[in-house]
Amino acid sequence: MGIFDESYSSIDLARILGIHRVTVTNWIKKGALKAIRTPGGRYRVSKEDLISFLDAHGMPIPAFLRVKEKKLVVAVDDDEMILTLLEEFFSTDDMPYIYKLETFSNPIDAALFIGDQKPDLILLDLLMPELSGFDMAEKIQKASPHSQIIVLTGYATDENIAKLKNYNIYAVIPKPLNLKILKKTIENALI
Repeated sequence: MGIFDESYSSIDLARILGIHRVTVTNWIKKGALKAIRTPGGRYRVSKEDLISFLDAHGMPIPAFLRVKEKKLVVAVDDDEMILTLLEEFFSTDDMPYIYKLETFSNPIDAALFIGDQKPDLILLDLLMPELSGFDMAEKIQKASPHSQIIVLTGYATDENIAKLKNYNIYAVIPKPLNLKILKKTIENALI
């Protein structure tokens, strides 16, 4: 893994630490915070150097920096707008530092990926062409039994929820999505 895989720009660090990016740049220029320069002249700070800096200066280390490995999350939905919403959601706050998101609009492609990669969490739509969320949940239980499943559906009827009880579903979140509820549910599912 190279420096750019687990490193942060001065803008990233400003957001993470709640300070101005000029402060980060000043720390780097003074040699207090170790960084490398990209060919384009930008600074990048490795995760390890950031943790060392925070520790040496008695600053709190954000929880996501202590994460050893990102959790793999797969989103399966035939609605491209939902997938775009989820991609934007997983690129905000500390989400990209904790989770790696893969999205699929085709449930068959998703099933192959899930069987091969064994993700930590699957965000699953119920009603899709080719393969329903019910059928997917059954296949997931066999192919990747440790994967948590959260169903995202516009059809959270009593009948569908009762049917989902057969598939070890962690939670059902109705559409339109409440992103605060989604984030909390994801965090709880992956504790």
